[in-house]
Amino acid sequence: MLKSVRRLAVLSSHVQNVNRNMCSSGATATSVRAPTMSVNPKFCLVDEKIKIRLTGLASNQIVTFVADVRENGSVFESRCVYRADDSGVVDNCTSESLDGTFKGVEQMGLFWSLKSVGARVAMRLVKKDVTRPMEFTIRVFDGNQAEAPEISSDPLSETVVHRTFMAPDVKRLPLREGRFRGTVFLPKGPGPFPGLIDMFGGLVSQVETRAALLASHGYATLSLAYMYAEGLPQEVAHVNIDYIREAFEWFSGLEYIDASRLGAVGLCFGGFLSLGLTSILPQIKAVVNINGTCITLGENTTELENEWLRTDHTDKIEVTTEGIVIRDIFDSDNAVCVPAWQHGAKILVVVGEDDKQVHPKWHTYFQDNIPVQFKDNLQVIRYPDTGHLIEPPHMPFIRAIDAGGKRMLTINFIPKQFKDQKLMSGGHMVAHSHAQEDAWQRILDFLHTHLGPGMAVKTPACF
Repeated sequence: MLKSVRRLAVLSSHVQNVNRNMCSSGATATSVRAPTMSVNPKFCLVDEKIKIRLTGLASNQIVTFVADVRENGSVFESRCVYRADDSGVVDNCTSESLDGTFKGVEQMGLFWSLKSVGARVAMRLVKKDVTRPMEFTIRVFDGNQAEAPEISSDPLSETVVHRTFMAPDVKRLPLREGRFRGTVFLPKGPGPFPGLIDMFGGLVSQVETRAALLASHGYATLSLAYMYAEGLPQEVAHVNIDYIREAFEWFSGLEYIDASRLGAVGLCFGGFLSLGLTSILPQIKAVVNINGTCITLGENTTELENEWLRTDHTDKIEVTTEGIVIRDIFDSDNAVCVPAWQHGAKILVVVGEDDKQVHPKWHTYFQDNIPVQFKDNLQVIRYPDTGHLIEPPHMPFIRAIDAGGKRMLTINFIPKQFKDQKLMSGGHMVAHSHAQEDAWQRILDFLHTHLGPGMAVKTPACF
């Protein structure tokens, strides 16, 4: 009898402990919350930094952030791996990425380390419709998923971030009629505004992103197409400087443009054309040349000549495993600097020292040969380990471009046997990305100094 009583007591105690443990487990399960991700700001211009903070993780928990965006039928993705601090917090401003498409403490690394996924790994992210923001999805997964081909688990947290080149109050006016092809971007307000012409390189001629962003900072900007559109040349050698001059004169004569505050901005061939335009038009007060050649092979130092592309050095194209390097094909013993200084314009030259398309030595040549009375008008900024495509900040780095055979054939100084090759841009991701951020602020400061303020050059443009 006593043994039976003892057994019942032991069994009763065991049942009570089980019930107590079950209740305790249930309370814990209901009290655990999913991690919370906050992003500030979630809607802003592409040149603004954002802060991402993830809370509610376990102490020192390993998580993987995955960002992706879809543009022009392609998907671009980046990943980074963080370890939460003792409080279960990850902060992109202070936390170190341990693995993924970038490492270290890099606040905007998720954006500038984006890479094309799929067949065309050398795809450049170009926003074609600037009236619509880029929509980035940011997801967080448990563990280190940096190398996982696909992540099958559900995200711990997820959010969407919108980043745009064009502020809501900027007006976009396409030029559909008349002789000129391009787009005018007007800032908020009645004006008159300082006026800029903006041109890209020969592979694309017109990209609206930088012009829209400049207008978002208060500069009326003409994004000019000088190739490929209806009625325009289909090869770089046939680009007409008179067409560019007439387009800018038309633009600067519009009632909402302040004709006393005019400038030019260009990248690559667009930078060369910007210098050439400045050498012709005394009304241009400031010019920004981003990795555009500063020399011409013609003998006329007051105007550009279509024969500037004449070269006998196509044998100097270097073939690498990444793509072709063309920066030595314009070597010349009698190069002539484009005299952009001759009317007193202020000149900013932005140089990527690892540029694989335009040799940095020509910027040095330009700097050394500017007449002494104009030397104070020139500012040259050099960035080590930085390539050709210095774009607005936080845009993805790309070292080699897959332009496609059809477009490569329009760059007539590249022999046809290279038409299917990738075209090297150069640079190294971290250094290049930091250079883009620094160069953009310097460009805005330069324009502010020499053309007067735009609408709000340094004010964060969030909405």
